[in-house]
Amino acid sequence: MYDDRPLFEEVVETLADVVIAVLEHVLSAGIRPEAASMWEDMAYSGGPLMSPKLFKQILVPHYKRITGTLSKYGVDIVFLDCDGSIDMLAPLWLEAGVNTMFPIEVGKWKADPVEFRRRYGKDMRLMGGFDKHILMHGKDAIAREIERLAPLVEEGGYIPMPDHRVPPDVRFDDYLFYLNEAKRVWGNGLDNIKPTGRPV
Repeated sequence: MYDDRPLFEEVVETLADVVIAVLEHVLSAGIRPEAASMWEDMAYSGGPLMSPKLFKQILVPHYKRITGTLSKYGVDIVFLDCDGSIDMLAPLWLEAGVNTMFPIEVGKWKADPVEFRRRYGKDMRLMGGFDKHILMHGKDAIAREIERLAPLVEEGGYIPMPDHRVPPDVRFDDYLFYLNEAKRVWGNGLDNIKPTGRPV
């Protein structure tokens, strides 16, 4: 993108052309997915791997072409998988029609779904953001984090879950507690949610 910008722009445009051609072929046949998933793993703990300025100039217009095609056929949930600190890119994805961010990694940069909601409102939907490291600190800590996220779950537009793998140091009993407590609190008494694990 720095040594040969015209080539980079051609690659991005060609990829978008291919994606749109496939979408048009599938969606014009009457297939209606409930959501579309994109994968653009372009950030790490220090921020994005390309400047937001270049992202806005080169990628946003082609994102808009893709999300516009999806919107034309009624696909209104577009989620994007990008690890790392996405803070500088998230508003540009929103501008480009990507309205769901995943995962909200609670890594060294302390991403927080509550803060994303405060900043962007319900225009940005969220997936992830339950700090998987809390699962190693016992039932009280787990219950506190579940309660902290409960208002966001109630608002809607948020699917809470640990990002990536659950650490191997998590006790199985504590993980079962997390699953069942999450069902109880976030499920808010829904009778179709069954407990996980065998009764003791």
